[in-house]
Amino acid sequence: MVFLLIFDCKVIRRIFVLIIGIWIIYYLTYKKHLFQSNKIVSSRLAIKQNRNHLLKHYFNLSANVHIFDLTAPIKTKFQCIKTKKILHNLSTNICLHQTKKDMYISGAYYNTTSIWEEEQVTHILQLLIRHPHLHFIDIGANIGTYTMFVAALGRFVLAIDCFAPNLVRLRRAIQLSNVSDRVVLVQNALFTHSGQSLRLSVDTNNIGGQGIYLSRNRSDKHRAQNNLSTKNPYLVKTITFDEILPILLARGIRRALMKIDIEGSESFVVESGSRVFDTLDIPFIQMEWKIVRQYADRVKVILNFFGKRNYNSMTNLCKLLDPQEHKLWPDEIYWLKRNTSTFC
Repeated sequence: MVFLLIFDCKVIRRIFVLIIGIWIIYYLTYKKHLFQSNKIVSSRLAIKQNRNHLLKHYFNLSANVHIFDLTAPIKTKFQCIKTKKILHNLSTNICLHQTKKDMYISGAYYNTTSIWEEEQVTHILQLLIRHPHLHFIDIGANIGTYTMFVAALGRFVLAIDCFAPNLVRLRRAIQLSNVSDRVVLVQNALFTHSGQSLRLSVDTNNIGGQGIYLSRNRSDKHRAQNNLSTKNPYLVKTITFDEILPILLARGIRRALMKIDIEGSESFVVESGSRVFDTLDIPFIQMEWKIVRQYADRVKVILNFFGKRNYNSMTNLCKLLDPQEHKLWPDEIYWLKRNTSTFC
């Protein structure tokens, strides 16, 4: 009888311990699930609050302007490298496309002794060092060669690019370099009209070389496409250049250098950006001329715009270019405000 009683007590004790154990496991599992749920909710709330903060911070910012989130995690895997140093000690991070898809820009970095457009980048940096009050607007940022080096110098950069695979890589480079406080990325195509969905051309060897796909004789006459899939990186939403002005004003930017390299769409920047040029002091613009010179109507817009604003067209050696000979201009030109010293 005593034996049975002792046996029953042991069984009851074991059952009790088992129940307690199950309860503890359930409790810990519940708390973990609750923590993860709260973390997800907090993350979503943070993103929403961040967007609301941006809208509040950039007063009168157009709803068509898409500011690229610099805090988002990167799910896509790609190669990121540390560049060589230029100007004695300036280096940064660059994240690359595959060379077979981007033989020019990313291809330049697979040789660790080279940098894409190193001479031009160095020139921009030297001008910024000489003029510490100037910041930078990078139109056609691509994977961010200019943006990343200027940010490494400590200046603010407004970088604009419409191609999501470029911006994802640029975002990761910004994260690796810890310069998110001095860069704003805008994911839009600059155009004469805002809020339209347009298609980019495709270049299988130069993934960063896409331009807005318009027929030659309809550069500013087009039909909007409003029902395009947002998952296709070759379908982009347009803004005017003036729509980025609230970002610059909110960041206290009143003087800046500019680079424009958007595969033949350079005229759309000036055609839609009078307020930016009227508000900011932009003494120096580096512009790709190789493609846009093929479009007579776009060339006329550019020449008229800069002529009225007292800019001279120059070579990289500061030689004046004749507007009447614009078809013979080099692939890359510079616009310099007249009576501006120490830029040449």
